[in-house]
Amino acid sequence: TDEDPIISLTRPPLRSRRFDSAYRTNENSEMNELGETEDDDDQDGSYSDVTTVKVRSGDSVESGGSGYQKNPQEWFEQPVRMRTRMQSDSVQVSERRNQSPSSLNKQVAEQPQNEYFLKRKWFWLPVILVLIIFGFVYYSFIHRPEEETRAVQMFQDQMKQLRKKYQGQDEKLWERSLTFLQKHLNSSHPRPQPAILLLTAAQDAEEALKCLSEQIADAYSSFRSVRAIRIDGTGKAAQDSDVVKLEVDQELSSGFTNGQNAAVVHRFESLPAGSTLIFYKYCDHETAAFKDVALILTVLLEEKTLGTSLGLKEIEEKVRDFLKVKFTNSNTPSSYNHMDPDKLNGLWSRISHLVLPVQPENALQRGICL
Repeated sequence: TDEDPIISLTRPPLRSRRFDSAYRTNENSEMNELGETEDDDDQDGSYSDVTTVKVRSGDSVESGGSGYQKNPQEWFEQPVRMRTRMQSDSVQVSERRNQSPSSLNKQVAEQPQNEYFLKRKWFWLPVILVLIIFGFVYYSFIHRPEEETRAVQMFQDQMKQLRKKYQGQDEKLWERSLTFLQKHLNSSHPRPQPAILLLTAAQDAEEALKCLSEQIADAYSSFRSVRAIRIDGTGKAAQDSDVVKLEVDQELSSGFTNGQNAAVVHRFESLPAGSTLIFYKYCDHETAAFKDVALILTVLLEEKTLGTSLGLKEIEEKVRDFLKVKFTNSNTPSSYNHMDPDKLNGLWSRISHLVLPVQPENALQRGICL
């Protein structure tokens, strides 16, 4: 029997079930010839990785009388795809084999370790929350009341000493000032407004006015062991109103920011009229820049003496009328352009929380306080 010309030109690839089924035909002679060829090739003991066959376009492979035709290119595409898939599978297997047992053990060990740290994290979270709440409660209801109690006690002690030294003062001065400032020290935090105290005196009590205002302010801040801020209006009387306004603002703001909680403004009536508008910022009932502070203002009247028979309401009206003349009189240089009656009324409502008179002290020497 003549051999098929196509078969004589090709060396078939490795056999597989799929290729065997592709070569099966209804005639045994054709399969026998294919089998004999494959047996001969097996005896050769070597197969090439790539098989190349030149086939003219249009040629076909006939399998006996079955009428089955197959393009020769299809014979070689399937083995190539199969070899590629086998190579990729072998690479994956080799990668799994090359992975060391220690790395596998490390991956297994990391999982319970991460779970352990996660449990510890959730354990400490409620503990931290409890500590924060405890600190807030301690500071708000235990530590802060203790501080306020000590501050009030120290203020009371200082005021008692002053009361013994300045025996020429009316009892109303001590009672009202002590109650007013002590209430501010005892008020809740944050405090609703600053404590504004206005002390006034006639010409014969100028030294007593200066000493008492400073010492009362120092008594208020004695708990902090700091000296009250001191501003002297007489030294700024001839200066430009805007410059004085800026200087006063800087002195008060810097002092209060750095821990001082009391200030004395001597001779308030001597300040340029327009500069006093800065006290809107520090004496306002609701929007004051600093509310945990006390400001003591002094006003020295032009009268030689101040009668002890005058009531507090009369004293307050006397001081208001005096400031109105000083700040709004058109004959006063550079005052009218900066201050008007409406502005003065607004300022007065902020600085007249409590107006108290100071009487002269015979034991005082000029420039030396008791």
